[in-house]
Amino acid sequence: MGQRRLLFIFLILGVFVFAIVQCTQQPDRNDSRGPAYAGSAACKNCHKDLSESYTHNAHFNTSRMLTKPNSADSLKLPDGEFVFNQQTKVGVKNLNDGLYQSALVNGQELKKEHTDMVFGAGISAYTFAFWFGNKLMQMPLNYLTKEHQWVNSPGFPTDQIYFGRPIIARCLECHSSFADHKLVKAGDFGVEEEFVKGSIIAGIDCERCHGPAAQHVEFHEANPTVKKANYMVSYKALALTRRIDMCGVCHSGTGIKTLSSTFAFKPGDTLKTLPQYNVYRGEDPDVHGKQKQLLEASLCYKVGKAECITCHDVHDNTKVSVQIYSNKCMSCHKDVVHKTLPEKNFAVLAKNCIDCHMPLKESHAIGFQMSGSQQKIPYKLRTHRIAVYTELLSGAVK
Repeated sequence: MGQRRLLFIFLILGVFVFAIVQCTQQPDRNDSRGPAYAGSAACKNCHKDLSESYTHNAHFNTSRMLTKPNSADSLKLPDGEFVFNQQTKVGVKNLNDGLYQSALVNGQELKKEHTDMVFGAGISAYTFAFWFGNKLMQMPLNYLTKEHQWVNSPGFPTDQIYFGRPIIARCLECHSSFADHKLVKAGDFGVEEEFVKGSIIAGIDCERCHGPAAQHVEFHEANPTVKKANYMVSYKALALTRRIDMCGVCHSGTGIKTLSSTFAFKPGDTLKTLPQYNVYRGEDPDVHGKQKQLLEASLCYKVGKAECITCHDVHDNTKVSVQIYSNKCMSCHKDVVHKTLPEKNFAVLAKNCIDCHMPLKESHAIGFQMSGSQQKIPYKLRTHRIAVYTELLSGAVK
């Protein structure tokens, strides 16, 4: 009888201890940004549909690590060769353990590097990087997905193979969610950047845009019946300028100069507090990376009718088209009159406002040198300055 009672007491104690552990044990989130961050995996518990959709979005796939075998297979890139001249070429090969680029001089392979990271979602192009110690270096060649061509990386020498451009932390501030780095001594009293391997969080994840979420996750895990978001900034509650500043921290080009990393920029912060931030002053910004300045030049923005999320749903992976974007235009411009255009073209225009009012323009900053040639393929992007482009009118009338 005493043994049964003792066994029963131990059983009750065991259940009690188990319950205490389950209630108090915090998940090991181990996010390289620190304990204030929960990690995107934690978001899936409550936001499963959004999370699954977002993983196919261009922002989430703006960079990926390719350090595991076969991780480059999903890119479906062909083997290739870039010719500087008959003696100097760059070869690209898919091998069992990944994607390689190699320097070929007079038919001899003098250098070969494994692709460890890829930048870009593949809508227009891919850029590649390899580890050199704790430095991240850019590969000689890019791949253009629409043209199906291997091309010389922008800004690289046009007559020789180059493996020597470092990818610095400032690059990753817009092409990843986090990367820890440190400065190390270099020759001639200089310094160089080195990354802390394993700290890089590739792609733009939930907390890169929504801010640190550990407190938010912990509260709602403990209070699952509370549906109003606690400890999370609401974008709807932010002023218009603060909302587009959150996009503009990456979509304002390289004009942002700051003593601290822009990884620390959170919803509600303003770009105007950053030193030497280039405010739009009427110039014609380059179409690459300066979407914020171009939008600010648009009357649609000035009157408060258009912002980034008016047209872009970053959680959605639906393939957009000019007709989808045009429908958004027509929600405000139902009664627009095109005096310069024949009436018979109105139905067509309702399906495509974009090509005339947000035309494709060439970037002045980026061009891609083709193999065996000094000629460059221009990098065309759609301008975010919504306007009437008079130079297109004569062509449109025809």
